[in-house]
Amino acid sequence: MTRSGEGTAVASSAVLATVGIGVQGVAKLLVTVVVGRVFGTETLGHTTALLSLSVFAALLWPNAAGNTASRYLAVALRAGRSDAAVNRLLGAATAVSSVVLAALTVPIAIAWGNGPWTVVGGVAVVVAYGLYCHARGAQLGYGRAPLTALWDTVTSVLALGLLVAVCVARLEPLVLLPLAVGYTVFAVACWPRGNRAAGPPEPTTGVLGFALWNVLAVTTANGLLQLTMIAAQVSVSAREAGVYAAAFTLATPASMLGQALGQVLVPAFAHRTDGGSLRSRGAAVLVGGFAGGTAVVFGLVALLAGWFLPIVYPAEGAAAVADLRYLMVGVWVFTVGLVPAALLLAAGRSRAVALASVAGFVVGAVLMAVLAPVAGVAGGTTGFLVGSAVNLVAVLGLGLRRR
Repeated sequence: MTRSGEGTAVASSAVLATVGIGVQGVAKLLVTVVVGRVFGTETLGHTTALLSLSVFAALLWPNAAGNTASRYLAVALRAGRSDAAVNRLLGAATAVSSVVLAALTVPIAIAWGNGPWTVVGGVAVVVAYGLYCHARGAQLGYGRAPLTALWDTVTSVLALGLLVAVCVARLEPLVLLPLAVGYTVFAVACWPRGNRAAGPPEPTTGVLGFALWNVLAVTTANGLLQLTMIAAQVSVSAREAGVYAAAFTLATPASMLGQALGQVLVPAFAHRTDGGSLRSRGAAVLVGGFAGGTAVVFGLVALLAGWFLPIVYPAEGAAAVADLRYLMVGVWVFTVGLVPAALLLAAGRSRAVALASVAGFVVGAVLMAVLAPVAGVAGGTTGFLVGSAVNLVAVLGLGLRRR
């Protein structure tokens, strides 16, 4: 394939991946909107906190397993080698992690004051979302962005339909189960079943090491975003946390633009030998163009927040406008950093990305711990913004440095 044809294929996959993850994001947003309208602000706060917990839990292995699968399955496919051993190894590790994460979710959900069935829903979302992340990453490694977009759409519609049934029946403790069912159906439909290549097996040496470094990277980079909601849940009143949840649920889907592009870049650039350098014109245009484009989009969201937030969340919207505008600045910085990080991951530099993420996480988490008790939700957002900026500067420096 020519360089222009390859670029077109990457662009097409990026669009489809963005559509798919965008549909899932809209579905999750609609779930929180409906929950807030039907069951009230406090239920919205609990639901959003448990959804944040599910995303954070997935960062402790399943998300990294998906990223690892996307790279190694793409390498095996290009080389004509069988990926059966890689799939078995990553699948077994994800299964074990699901059991562990489910067990850890129970006491946390109980400590947050949730009832038995809400705890069950929280556990179900944690496990199902983890399986979804693994399966999605693997299919993108095979270059099957159209398939993931299709199943993202099908399962999102399924989840929303089930949520309507839960709301009509007034089954408040079960509001998380529709999303769990949707994620589970996606995982079953898209679980990697091998490339059936006749060549020698793809070596598994280094696979778990790459994944473990990626666990550290995604936990510290993405986890900092989820910590903003968790910090709100534990540092302010249930009412204030519910207001912040309204801003949070509208701001976080924006970060999916960077995640979708990053998921496509890792398998697409896995065969390159430039170490994820940003010194080439193409890489610089990619990162700069993405930063500029998202700045416009995120800026419009912040500008129009005073108009659409009260429409989406009548009870909390007006109070959440300032929170959303400040949070969007941090989300933009975080999102821009995902692209150079993806180029580094594609080159196998998982350790370097992890260390950059750790630096940002430590700075951000310390600021949250110091500022949230005295400044409330604004303190948590400040920690996220500063930590994301540290991470962005670090990955840009790594990409620009001569090797």
